[in-house]
Amino acid sequence: MTRDNVPAPVPQQPPVGAGLPAAITQGAVQGAARSITDRLVDKFLTSPPDWLRTLWDALPRPWE
Repeated sequence: MTRDNVPAPVPQQPPVGAGLPAAITQGAVQGAARSITDRLVDKFLTSPPDWLRTLWDALPRPWE
């Protein structure tokens, strides 16, 4: 290929969140996931639904 036939470079779009530091975006995602997980754990431990209680009771317990 000669120099005249070289294709022009295609402009590329920066990835989402490229302007933010990685620690901020990662921390925000981890914080949201931790918050959701904490709420679900609190809800299920304080008042488990019937299907979960039934499933727990159906598990084999070799120590009994």
